[in-house]
Amino acid sequence: MEALAPLGLNLGYLFLQIVGFVFLVLALNAILYRPLLKSLGTRRERIAEGLNQAREAEQSLARAEADRQKLLEEARAEAQRITSESRSRAEEAAKLVESQARTEAQRIREAAQTDAAGERDRQLADMREQIVSLSIAAANHLLGQNLDEKKNRELVTRFFTDFPTEAQRLKGQTVTVTTAVPLSDAEKKTFEKELGGSITYRTDPGILGGVVVRAGAQEVDASFRNQLTSLRTSMS
Repeated sequence: MEALAPLGLNLGYLFLQIVGFVFLVLALNAILYRPLLKSLGTRRERIAEGLNQAREAEQSLARAEADRQKLLEEARAEAQRITSESRSRAEEAAKLVESQARTEAQRIREAAQTDAAGERDRQLADMREQIVSLSIAAANHLLGQNLDEKKNRELVTRFFTDFPTEAQRLKGQTVTVTTAVPLSDAEKKTFEKELGGSITYRTDPGILGGVVVRAGAQEVDASFRNQLTSLRTSMS
């Protein structure tokens, strides 16, 4: 201590200062430094937690955006599918309506043709007796004498309805019989007896007279029109 006296240092006072400094450091460490470090650690943890939460929020946002895009794509695909199905159904409905309209128009047309053919046949049937009478009158006028009316009526009737013997080769087949005037029930029975099978009757005044019997590609044409054509051909 005496050796430090020339330097102006008081060892006791220096010791007290050192002890006070140590206590000050310890006090500062206990009161300020440790709480400060703890606060900084807590803040660092909160910042790290906030960054983690921000990162998770960003990832969640990215996933949400991806889900949104996926939902939009699915919605677009579903809308396109629904639109395509609706268009297909609309086209099918339009085609069905068109088909039904065509079918109905065809039915109406066929019904009109059937009605017209039926009306024509009724008129021809009503005129048949007049045709026979006019034919007999014309024959009497040309010959200048009155012929046997019953016999001539039979001849005129046979001219329109006489069964062609060549048609017997079509017996038993499905045939179509065409005459210039409608046949009576008795005359139809004669054809059914001669031909058998299934018979469809048609009336075509254009054949003038006689009978045409057709079975598929086979035909027996004994019509007066065909006879006139043959006669014209042979004379040319």
